[in-house]
Amino acid sequence: MARSAEGYDPSVPRPPGLTLAHLKNAIDFVEEKAEELIDLYFEQANVFSGVIGILGVRALDSFSPYKRHKHPDTAQQRFPDLSLRGRANPPPEQALESKGSARQWAIQSHYNHAGWYIVWRYGIDPTRRMKTGKQVFIWRIDIPFLTAADWKYEGSGAAEGKGGRTHTFGVKSPSSRLTDSIVYMFPGVRYQRGALCLAEPEPGAPI
Repeated sequence: MARSAEGYDPSVPRPPGLTLAHLKNAIDFVEEKAEELIDLYFEQANVFSGVIGILGVRALDSFSPYKRHKHPDTAQQRFPDLSLRGRANPPPEQALESKGSARQWAIQSHYNHAGWYIVWRYGIDPTRRMKTGKQVFIWRIDIPFLTAADWKYEGSGAAEGKGGRTHTFGVKSPSSRLTDSIVYMFPGVRYQRGALCLAEPEPGAPI
């Protein structure tokens, strides 16, 4: 099925009960709230990606049947971020983890649990021209259903008394694995040579 003029592909599988209308409202919320926190991006971009994921959780908790875990420690530190109707121990088919990323394909997690993963891929544009009026904007959403077999362990450089990141898992061959999971792609931009840029207008479209 063809992608809509707004960039949505209704043929892409989604978690049960999650609609395109939920996603549209969630995008608006994430962009609005992220705008208020833009200074954090210029100070600590990696932290900002985490904030995008958290805003995604807040949005879906408000606009969709996917709710945060009732126990704060589980909701903030464990898997999953959300579950259908807030179920405490959901099956993988009703579990939804939220991730923010400024990169084109990568997904990282502290767990290799099976379930749905929603990745809010965002761009930063101080000129507000890529997505008119937006300094922070969601340009793509991936919603793959991943199993333990999709993840690879990436280890850690952390050691006692020294710096280093914690243990993480990454998705194997993410570009091929995620291609069929793109439910939304803003038509006004493209990712080329490692960076977002304005898309070429369609032939015959006004410039």
